[in-house]
Amino acid sequence: MRKRAFARFLASLALTCVFAAAQATAGLDPAALFEKGMNALAGSSATRSSADAVQYFRRSAELGFAPAQVALGYLYETGRATPSDPGQALEWYKKAATQGDPLAQWLVGRMIVAGEVPAPDLNEAASWLGKSADQDDPFAKYLLGKVALDRGDYSRAAELLRAAAQQGLPQAQRHLALLLRAGQGVAMDRFEAYVWMLVSSEGGLHADPSDLQALEADLSSSQIEQAKSRARDLEQTTSRSVTGHGCTGWRGESDEIPAAPPPDIQRSCR
Repeated sequence: MRKRAFARFLASLALTCVFAAAQATAGLDPAALFEKGMNALAGSSATRSSADAVQYFRRSAELGFAPAQVALGYLYETGRATPSDPGQALEWYKKAATQGDPLAQWLVGRMIVAGEVPAPDLNEAASWLGKSADQDDPFAKYLLGKVALDRGDYSRAAELLRAAAQQGLPQAQRHLALLLRAGQGVAMDRFEAYVWMLVSSEGGLHADPSDLQALEADLSSSQIEQAKSRARDLEQTTSRSVTGHGCTGWRGESDEIPAAPPPDIQRSCR
C-alpha cells in the first residue's frame, strides 16, 4: 500500500514538474512576450500600459526575438513610452538587423542617413541599406538612391530610385522625375519626367507647381494629355508591393527621409 501511495506521489510530482516547466517555458517564449507587448499598446485607456509594453518587448528582445528588438528600438527612437535614446534605438535595431531582418536593416541605415547618431558613416549606412534592398525593400532602395545622389553617382541613383518608384514610393518617383528632367544618370526625357511627377503627386507628395509648369512648357498639348493617361496607368501598375500587405499608413511615411513605422505596422513591413 505504501509502495502504491509512493508511486502515486512520484507520478503526481512528475506531472507537477512537467506543468511547472511548461509554465516557465511559456513565460520565456519570446513570441508570446512580444504579443503581450503588442497587446499592452492596444485597447482602452483602462487596459493600455506603455510601461508593460516596454517590459514585455525588452524581455522578448533580450531573448533574441527580432520583431521585439525592432519595436523596442522604435520606442527608444521616438521617445514613446520611454525617454528618447537614439543610441539605444540603434543598438536594438542592429541586433535585429544582424539576424537579417529587412525592416531593421533599413531602419539602421535610415538613422545614419538622417544624422541621428554621432559621426554618421554613409558607407555603413549603404551597407545596411544594401542588405535590405537585396530583400526587395522599397524604402531601402530609395534611401540607398539618396546616398548615391549625395555621392554624385547619378547613374546608380537613377537605377535605385526607379526601382523604388516602380514599387510606389512617391519620394522616389519625384527624385526620378528630377533626374529625368535634368538628364542626370539617365537620358533626358521631359515626357517621362512629367509622368513620374504626376504619379508622385497623386501618391500624396504634392509637386511644386513650378516643376509641373516647367515640364509642361516643354511638351505639346497632345503630349501632356498622353502623359496624364500614362500616369493613370502607372498608378495602377506601380502599386507598392508593401501596400499589398499593409506596410503603409503612418505619419511621416512620405517624408524625404521616411519616419520609422510604428509597432502595429512593422509586422507588415517584412
